[in-house]
Amino acid sequence: MKVDVPITEAMNTRTSGHFDNYKNITLQLDGSKEDEILVAHAEILATAFGSHLTGLFTSILPDILLYANDMGTASSLDMVDQIRLRTTAAIERLQSRFERLSPLHELRRVEDFAGWLPSLMATEIRTSDLFIGTCPREQEAGFDWKRLIEAALFESGRGVYLVPPAQPPRQAIRTALVGWTDTKEAARAVAEAMPLLRLASRTKIVTVNEADQGGNLDKNADLADIATYLARHGVETVVEALTLDQSVANTLLREAHRISADLLVVGAYGHSRLREWIMGGTTAELLETTDIPLLMAH
Repeated sequence: MKVDVPITEAMNTRTSGHFDNYKNITLQLDGSKEDEILVAHAEILATAFGSHLTGLFTSILPDILLYANDMGTASSLDMVDQIRLRTTAAIERLQSRFERLSPLHELRRVEDFAGWLPSLMATEIRTSDLFIGTCPREQEAGFDWKRLIEAALFESGRGVYLVPPAQPPRQAIRTALVGWTDTKEAARAVAEAMPLLRLASRTKIVTVNEADQGGNLDKNADLADIATYLARHGVETVVEALTLDQSVANTLLREAHRISADLLVVGAYGHSRLREWIMGGTTAELLETTDIPLLMAH
């Protein structure tokens, strides 16, 4: 089912409002080869919106209590000093890169033990409008970087723009695909993505139906409602109900490739268990397999 939303309403409602802009964008940096790619994405977005850009350099400190018995307290403190020296050197290298940026910018050091770092980073993100990070695919010894992304998604209260590894920005965002479900997570993702959707020249909204559902009237009504909502914010859309292909993530990515989407907007799903955040199936699969930037919110 495809519906073209009348563009007269969209064209007549391009007025300033809460969702017009990202005033402050933060990005995670860690001294890895992905830093330059994230800076390139962040520079494009910050330039487009006139944003202030804040780089958060995350550094994991070894837990002294874990190493003290085997190495001695003095040796474990030396390890902390060495890590801090490497971090300082990496920040100095990044500073020279930041000085070439046109947007206003700053670099901050965010360091703590592995158990505390994710929450500390989430605190930093709460005072920004958008966070940029890498889809985590690798795990370093002693720390799973997915924990930082989980904290950004589920603890910060902000939209999270995630870049697939080794994927430099193609261009300014021209085509966006919104994966819509009638949930608060999807509504949050759309709200957080609004400046990007207004910037795009084409936005498509899709929902994924099970193969045996056929034309679901409730879902069609949901699509019409979200299309009308976006039109009132100046976003012209086309909507379609897709048939499930293997999984929801696979179906969304297949459609994103078909329309050459530059951005995929979806809700992030998960639950907490004694402060441990577990990403839901579709969320985790998208992070593992996407080759298109994701904007997620919880």
